[in-house]
Amino acid sequence: MAFRYPRTFLLLFLIIALVFTPVSARDTNNPVPQHEITMAEFFYPDNAVSHIYHASIQPHWVRSDAFWYSDNSRDTTMFYIVNVSQGVKKRLLDTVRFAPALAQATGKEIHPSRLPIQDMELSPDEQTFTFSAFGSRWNCDVKTSRVSQYSVPADVISGVLSPDKSHIAYVNESNLWLYDVRTGLKEPLTVNGTENYFYGKRSDTVRYPVSESRLNQTPSPYIVWSPDSTKIATYKVDQRNVSPLWLIQDTPDIGKRPVLYSYRYAYPGDAQIPQYEPVVIDTRTKQEIFMNYRSQPEVSMMDTDTNLLQWWDQSGNTTYMLFIERGEKMLRLLSGNAQTGVVRELLHETGKSYIESNLQYADRPNVAVLKNGEIIWFSERDGWGHLYRYNPDGTLKNQITSGPWVVREILAVDETNGHIYFTGSGKEGGNPYYRYLYRVQLDGNDLKLLTPGQADHAISIAPDLSCFIDAYSRADLPTVTVLRSMNGTQVMHLASADDSDLRRTGWSPAERITMTARDGKTEIYGLLFKPTNFDNTKKYPVIDVVYPGPYTIVTATGYPADLSWNSKIYWTCQMLSELGYVVVTMDGLGTAYRSKSFHDVSYGNLADCGLPDHIAGLKQLVSRYLYMDISRIGIYGKSAGGYMAAQAMLTYPDFFKVGVAASGDHDCRLYGSFWGEKYQGYPVTGSYADQAAAVKADNLKGNLLLMTGDMDDNVHPSMTMQLADSLESAGKKYEIMVFSNMNHDLNYDPYYLKTMMRYFVQHL
Repeated sequence: MAFRYPRTFLLLFLIIALVFTPVSARDTNNPVPQHEITMAEFFYPDNAVSHIYHASIQPHWVRSDAFWYSDNSRDTTMFYIVNVSQGVKKRLLDTVRFAPALAQATGKEIHPSRLPIQDMELSPDEQTFTFSAFGSRWNCDVKTSRVSQYSVPADVISGVLSPDKSHIAYVNESNLWLYDVRTGLKEPLTVNGTENYFYGKRSDTVRYPVSESRLNQTPSPYIVWSPDSTKIATYKVDQRNVSPLWLIQDTPDIGKRPVLYSYRYAYPGDAQIPQYEPVVIDTRTKQEIFMNYRSQPEVSMMDTDTNLLQWWDQSGNTTYMLFIERGEKMLRLLSGNAQTGVVRELLHETGKSYIESNLQYADRPNVAVLKNGEIIWFSERDGWGHLYRYNPDGTLKNQITSGPWVVREILAVDETNGHIYFTGSGKEGGNPYYRYLYRVQLDGNDLKLLTPGQADHAISIAPDLSCFIDAYSRADLPTVTVLRSMNGTQVMHLASADDSDLRRTGWSPAERITMTARDGKTEIYGLLFKPTNFDNTKKYPVIDVVYPGPYTIVTATGYPADLSWNSKIYWTCQMLSELGYVVVTMDGLGTAYRSKSFHDVSYGNLADCGLPDHIAGLKQLVSRYLYMDISRIGIYGKSAGGYMAAQAMLTYPDFFKVGVAASGDHDCRLYGSFWGEKYQGYPVTGSYADQAAAVKADNLKGNLLLMTGDMDDNVHPSMTMQLADSLESAGKKYEIMVFSNMNHDLNYDPYYLKTMMRYFVQHL
């Protein structure tokens, strides 16, 4: 997926526009006050995050007893390496020398506090590291800080390095190739791939091929290396019979003649969707062993560029596959012989709605096959996401965890001592989304909490299970990062986040809020944002910033110190608030990470969007906070959030007065089969027609702005245009903005933000 992040200085155009935009809904005679404009700029997500220090500590293990991390301060970025066995932390790199060396090598301006480097890897001897910057790969000598361009060819950079670091597997058009790191030799691993029947990459439906082509990007291989670096597990993907979809680039990069892009895209209910044929490739002999099992239909687990459905045992002789039936109501765990292709089913599970292997969308399955053949399996069969232990023959041995809470992620299994380390949420009371680290025995006994404190805990466990790093925070608690022993005892303090730059502006974190859902008993959670010049004697219009799931939540639970999706939404809320609004996020019924019944509210019922819970929650907040004006409620969302914003304006037109719906998947009949068939249901029924926003076009009363990018190969602009057509047929007044040459990642483009903010200022 291509990302287009604007530079902060470009926001000047936004500010200029807002200065001359009348606040017609509040005061038609005066422009937005300069203070509000200045603070809106300050809390633009990229800018706000740049004023938070010591918060994003990402540990990288180079040995079982050592890890390194970077830590940014106001003036520079520090690199440290920690020797766990010795209890010593020391400086790894001299940034004062590294920053100018990088600037000289790249010809770019580099600031030491915001180094533009990614995917950094330190050699085991701690002498060199490699990293990506400005579209290239680079080497740096740790002692001298000398920077040189990595010798790997450009077409190989996006490949996957083997565990022994001797080879890189990469995609070359429709085939997999192998690059020898030592000799520089390139050779094909497969030779018979074709344009729509190819190896080692995902289908067009989930890969965004138009953005890939326009930005000259090479897809990351959809593969898994064997532990001994001799074999690759992957798929041969067949999309030959999948129907085409088109985009027209009316403002081409070269010339004036519009450019037509065609790609294969499967809708829910299509007779033909992409099929993934499991195959093992021996990198020494180039032999292909196709697994003797039917093709895997494309499902939601393919909605990430990491191959999550195949993994290896330690011997490298057996592959495990999570096979998901179309509609995702059945999961099968399979084992495959890498030499013969013989496949055996170990166990399976069915359900009335989708079956999850992890509550985190498109994340690593919570499944483990132990050396003795026993299987750790995740299931929501008792109404909550928990772990179960099976015998090698597929019979249930025991339930490992239980209760009205959920397992989030298996982090490690200590087979020697019979322990499972996992994160879970909802057990400790308070906010049910906070993650905690637990340890439990395989038989379900001795469940132990290892991370104290009411907070969201991000965990990284040492490869030898000797210790772990705990970065804990809340939306209103800056991140504290510590090293702990495996019993939870703190061993070393690594960093405490500093947000003093933000607080000096008068800012304080958003308030954590709890409301009751439509049923009058289920608690739902959210955040409330106020401007830095807040005056509780005034009445403020309200903007509900939304995303309906079903696969995630919109509200940040941890401290928003990076540019992850929830953090960017957090700062977008604060930015909007500075223009004179109280802004709210909340997560209603039908969203993720809680009970199965909570989640299933949205199953086959996407049009609901949790909106009854938002209305109930907003009414409770208005009665609680008298400065909130119930007569002026706006709503904003993008993607599924755009769909929700449009549904709000059309389903509850007397409640929501102004809506901005960006890149909305307004009719899931026109979105990917992998999504609709999971959440709206399969086989496709008449319920699909009911979920389309266009069927309610005649209900529109308030002010609605539709936005889309003309090159959106994720949520096709046809969905926005078809809703617009229905509004026109109903004789309704609305506004639409089509952003040229923009794909689905338009929402932090400055012109997009300017348009969205100006619309609220004019109408709310």
